[in-house]
Amino acid sequence: MAGMPGADTAQARRVNARPPGVELPEAVWLGAEPTVEFIQREPHEGAAPSQRSEFRVAYDSSTLHVKVRAFDAEPDKIVTFLTRRDDNSPCDWIRVFIDSYHDRRTAYEFAVNPSGVKQDRYWFNDSNQDDSWDAVWDVSVSRDGDGWVAEFHIPFSQLRFTPGATTTFGFAVAREIGRLKETSTWPLLPRAATGFVSSFGDLGGLSMLTTPKRLEVLPYMVSQVTRQSTGGNPLLKATAPEAALGLDLKYGLTPGLTLTGTVNPDFGQVEADPAVVNLSAFETFFSERRPFFIEGSGNFNFGFDNGELFYTRRIGRAPQGAGDLPGGDAIYASSPAQTAILGAAKVTGRVGRFSIGALHAVTRQEEAAIFDAGRVVSDPAHQFEQPVEPLTNYSIGRARREFANQSSVGFMLTATNRQLTDNLTFLPRHAFTGGVDVDWRFWSRYSLNGYWAGSNVRGSAAAIDRIAQNSAHYFQRPDATAVRLDPNATTLSGSAGRIGVRKIGGERIRFESSAGFKSPGFDISDVGFFRRGDEKTMNNWLQIRSEKPSRWFRSRYLNFNQYARWNYDGDRLGSGGNINAHANFTNSWGIGGGFNFNQRFFDDRLSRGGPGGFFEDFNGVWFYVNSDDRHAVSFNYNGTFLGDGFGSTIREYEPRVVLRPIPSLSLIGGMRIAHSVMDTQWVGNLSDTKAHYVFGRLAQTTVSFNGRASYTMSPTLSLQLYAEPFVSAGDYSAFKELVNGRAPVYSDRYLPFSYADNPDFNYRSFRTTNVLRWEYRPGSTLFVVWQQAREGSVDDGAFQFRRDFHDTFNTPGRNVFLVKLAYWLNY
Repeated sequence: MAGMPGADTAQARRVNARPPGVELPEAVWLGAEPTVEFIQREPHEGAAPSQRSEFRVAYDSSTLHVKVRAFDAEPDKIVTFLTRRDDNSPCDWIRVFIDSYHDRRTAYEFAVNPSGVKQDRYWFNDSNQDDSWDAVWDVSVSRDGDGWVAEFHIPFSQLRFTPGATTTFGFAVAREIGRLKETSTWPLLPRAATGFVSSFGDLGGLSMLTTPKRLEVLPYMVSQVTRQSTGGNPLLKATAPEAALGLDLKYGLTPGLTLTGTVNPDFGQVEADPAVVNLSAFETFFSERRPFFIEGSGNFNFGFDNGELFYTRRIGRAPQGAGDLPGGDAIYASSPAQTAILGAAKVTGRVGRFSIGALHAVTRQEEAAIFDAGRVVSDPAHQFEQPVEPLTNYSIGRARREFANQSSVGFMLTATNRQLTDNLTFLPRHAFTGGVDVDWRFWSRYSLNGYWAGSNVRGSAAAIDRIAQNSAHYFQRPDATAVRLDPNATTLSGSAGRIGVRKIGGERIRFESSAGFKSPGFDISDVGFFRRGDEKTMNNWLQIRSEKPSRWFRSRYLNFNQYARWNYDGDRLGSGGNINAHANFTNSWGIGGGFNFNQRFFDDRLSRGGPGGFFEDFNGVWFYVNSDDRHAVSFNYNGTFLGDGFGSTIREYEPRVVLRPIPSLSLIGGMRIAHSVMDTQWVGNLSDTKAHYVFGRLAQTTVSFNGRASYTMSPTLSLQLYAEPFVSAGDYSAFKELVNGRAPVYSDRYLPFSYADNPDFNYRSFRTTNVLRWEYRPGSTLFVVWQQAREGSVDDGAFQFRRDFHDTFNTPGRNVFLVKLAYWLNY
């Protein structure tokens, strides 16, 4: 088996150190032992490659050198694209994988295409990858009549290992041929294996007696000019220049542990978050985009389902007290868009059989400026400040014990501690979470996996009452029996867990079955993400697959899913399943689709804290078509058609086109057109002589265009443009109130209601980000960024109920010009 001691072993040759930027002499490479036993991985696994490949490995005191020659009988047909670093493109690639810990679970990947475009990523948990990981390394490429050659120079300072007189790395090399959609590897990395890194071979002949350089410093300067509409607010400036200095650093504490720190971090995003109109009861999830948090994020992954025990976007979030500022005629306020991070540090790596991740961040107290023009100018309170976010400490610890058979047992702890002021006591002072997760392998291809997590939140009675009544809990529901609202409580505790079994390898059949729960008091929102507690779940999945090519197909997959959920009162919150199938053809086109079928369920969040009611779930179909992305013009299309049989429907159309007129230019245009009719969309809760839970028939149309252009002048100089115009309009009619949510007949659940307000909305947004990036030295970069966000207005009623459920809108008419200069130093 590949990767076992004594099997599939390559040898490295020791050479004299070379000055930076100087290639190894050809005589050195001729003296290194070549490895030629590549085996085809795709499409015909186990077959001989259609084109020959070989690699040689050498090393000196500071650098690992790998030279790969990709022979090609038709070198004029080699496919390559000139793109930004780390961008994927359907061309030829050479990839080098290094498991320097030799733990058969973690690895570093370095890749290059014939245009010299570099990629790097970090592999963890045997088969998971972190594309955000970036290292400082060199590679050169050349082409001749026999094919093309890549020569990698990877400093040992970018790897983590234990020095010794005899050192062995896990090692693998892969070659991709774009025009043939063929991948060959040394050794064979089987697609049906239970893992990826565990299939590597060995690289021997290494003697690493010295410790490489361990300190990397990245000082940077950021200058920024913000142009925005003031709307008559005297606290805002139409043009606001800013400048700041910051520092990122990495230091090798031990051969296996790295300290990464940042002071006054710059977290400018390359691409803005997409615009959304969230009419649900639950918070919108946005992916992390900030480099400090996404790099090495695999060390903090926890086996939590439908959420994250550590949601990094809680650090530096929008101030939570901004919605409670004074208002009225002639009263103006200005609040920061995000909370500033004073500093953050993390330690990641390995200690023996343990993988380690620890992070601590401190965010400062943020204050909003308030101007009350109604007071006389001599009054000291004419202009004053009010805290909107407290000084907060975030601490996260993660460790995982790994075993020889790829099993693992881990734990995670998080803590949030706030220094509250008098007006911020609606926030909890302390919040703690902890959990244990396990992935135990047996019978070679099977896994018993699961987790248990607990939470404890502490604060004033007002803070706990606020949490207990939000959409994750709704303890105030009048028809709930398993939960009760205690307005005097100063703590909230709960737990969550899941246990499952799955088949993780095999050529034909894979499956997974699991059951889980989240207790009513479980809450991780202070530094995690989840949508709700008070639920019990069960899920089953079966896949029938074939990756053996035939006359028509390269691969085929057929999936069967079944699921059900209940709350602690025993109400069924969902029950159904779907069947979906996917096929990739020999011409590199792909299609797929599925049918969803569901039963009527009880929605205990239906009236946002009021009584629940039955909901007729949606049934329907979805499908997609992908063309061959190797051509100058390619496209894909997604469609969805769902309905409940009682007047509610969802139709979505998503076409996308990719143009590559020349290898260095990529143009991508995508559109989403969605039209939905919801016969029972919640509008609001009113009270006169009794409570009224008001709903309406909402017809909503959303149209958005997503455009990207990328022009690459060289592998180190690129220009990227991104733009997203977005429009969503909703028209309400047929207002009604909930009278008996548990009535089995649809028409008996509601009665007509006269609603005076107009909740119609027409939300418009345009967001764009344009980035010029120059890597003038490995690890040193100049960014020039222009970000623009313009948001259209909606009427007060619609804005209010969207704001109540966590949808965040950017400042109208805001332009940001940002220049960042960073310079990498290695000691």
